Amino acid sequence: MLIAQQKKKDNIAEYVLYMWQLEDIIRANKFDYAAIKKLLVEPLQVDVSAKEEIAAWYNQMIDKMKAQGLREKGHLAELNELVVEMQYLHQTLLNVLNDSKYEKLYLSTKLNIDALKSKSGSIAENEIYVCLNGLYGLLILRLKKQAISDETTEAMLSISRLIAYLTSKYKEVNRAVK
Repeated sequence: MLIAQQKKKDNIAEYVLYMWQLEDIIRANKFDYAAIKKLLVEPLQVDVSAKEEIAAWYNQMIDKMKAQGLREKGHLAELNELVVEMQYLHQTLLNVLNDSKYEKLYLSTKLNIDALKSKSGSIAENEIYVCLNGLYGLLILRLKKQAISDETTEAMLSISRLIAYLTSKYKEVNRAVK
């Protein structure tokens, strides 16, 4: 919870990826509250009341996932909404604000996005979802210590740069709104 709150404030893309990882951890632990508490809460170096608050947050996440039918796959509705917000900002930067730096990043990344979309069999129209899903896949490969080709590394680096710029703009927009 503490990490999630900080990531949500600082970097929306990292927050989404972190939350996707937590969803997978919850699934891997079969939605077992006790197992999640033992794995993710007990090792924390915080006081008892903070641990109780964090455990309650994980329990709420588990309950939301169950309620939204996410036992096998999928993402929490609130995370999907954030990805849609990022896609709207992506489109706004390209088509309304004509942000030349973003457009240059996008054009240099477009072939990689299309290739990733094709390789993943994704029919998603949301290019930002495709990018985030690719970055998440890369994270999983790294966690499993699997080999990653130079081509994949280079492609994901371009996608990472695009998402980093988009994330900084997202933070600016949200700061201005508050």
